[in-house]
Amino acid sequence: MLIHTRCPLDDSDDADVEVYPANFEPAQLDPEIFSARRLPDRIHYRMVRNRRNGCLRADPILDEDTLLGFYRASKMTYEPVIEFTVATYLQHFRKVVPLLPDRRGVLEIGCGSGFFLERLAPFHFDRLAGVEPSAEAVSKASPLLRLSIVQGVLEPETFPADTFSLVCGFQVLDHLARPNQVLQRCKRVLGPGGIMLWICHDIGFLLARLLGRSCPMIDIEHTVLYDRRTIRRLFELNGFEVLEVGGVANGYPLSYWTNLAPFHGLLKKTLQRLLGATGLGRLPIRANLGNMYLVARKPVSPQDVALPGESRY
Repeated sequence: MLIHTRCPLDDSDDADVEVYPANFEPAQLDPEIFSARRLPDRIHYRMVRNRRNGCLRADPILDEDTLLGFYRASKMTYEPVIEFTVATYLQHFRKVVPLLPDRRGVLEIGCGSGFFLERLAPFHFDRLAGVEPSAEAVSKASPLLRLSIVQGVLEPETFPADTFSLVCGFQVLDHLARPNQVLQRCKRVLGPGGIMLWICHDIGFLLARLLGRSCPMIDIEHTVLYDRRTIRRLFELNGFEVLEVGGVANGYPLSYWTNLAPFHGLLKKTLQRLLGATGLGRLPIRANLGNMYLVARKPVSPQDVALPGESRY
């Protein structure tokens, strides 16, 4: 079943303009299509833009039960590039560590196999936790970390209030059909002064605008696509103080970038064979081709403000 959506920035649908029509039949969809970092297949929902605020979203979309079922059954296809991916995430994580009010805990939304959380042991948080819908991804977590991953989505009762000092989500925000609901739940489990760190696609990036419908961001998995202005607005609407929004440079092998390129299938296969035969496919390339990060803070009430010189750890 396909259901109608409303703009997450103003809960409206009266200012919608169709940007791209849908190019699939619902019967075509299966869990493989909702697997993270799969090869682009150019399948996408009908995309509309809100004339008032510029927000780009899918409408209509799959109903939540069907969508969650697909994500639960999806495959973990990104293992070959985990080392490259986690390096980028850690780079931005280290920048926000000085902003944290304490070390009570980290929660990652859409944590996959927990490969990012595993790298946080040296930072001595009291608790590391993740939420991940894919059963296969959770099964590939290390035995100890697997106990700290909730297989599913973030529900109101998943964690007590004020449990974490950092909540993060990497390449997840665009997938959320109800982003305001998820951000409110994140806000609840954050302690006073807690930090949000999110990385996602930037549909306002020049290359994305030039590619238009051929951009890999226009994809069936993405229900809302943000630019730097609309992502800031989304977090402000949910009561966060946005501290910074900026671009993200990713480092991946040339073969990975080629997979994402909007080339014809035969041309892409030929290039991949050439890159594999010559070894050039392993060449690491670092570039920002359309990702951004956001850092935001949950407001601190007066009684939670540390006195000058008082340690918050």
